Amino acid sequence: MIRYAALVLTCLALLAGCSKDPVNETHNGALETSDSQHPNDQSFYDAYEFKADEGWQINVTMTAADPSLQPYLQLRREGVDDAMYLEENSGAPATITTVAPASGTYVVWANSLSAGQTGNYTVTISAQPTQQ
Repeated sequence: MIRYAALVLTCLALLAGCSKDPVNETHNGALETSDSQHPNDQSFYDAYEFKADEGWQINVTMTAADPSLQPYLQLRREGVDDAMYLEENSGAPATITTVAPASGTYVVWANSLSAGQTGNYTVTISAQPTQQ
């Protein structure tokens, strides 16, 4: 039994030191009236989660397929109430580029600039170790 416990503890220690896999995702989505609504302005949003280690470069871009949709991005850390970064760009892709301040789960809110906006969009998320 002692050997088993020692093996389990060794495995857990090894796993704790493992870094996450780099993220390279593309999501095609749509803001719809049935989506979650932002608590401040009631605009619709979709949420996408990913994991990143402290110091990783994070790049997020949202492009609207519908010209009436003005992209608005929010990057949040799980368990933190306020958005870390906000980005909007009328008529062009919204982009967030930053470095992860801590290891953990991050959440991208693909959002619109104003309440009531709906339409199709593409979000790309990249998170990887910075090049030394």
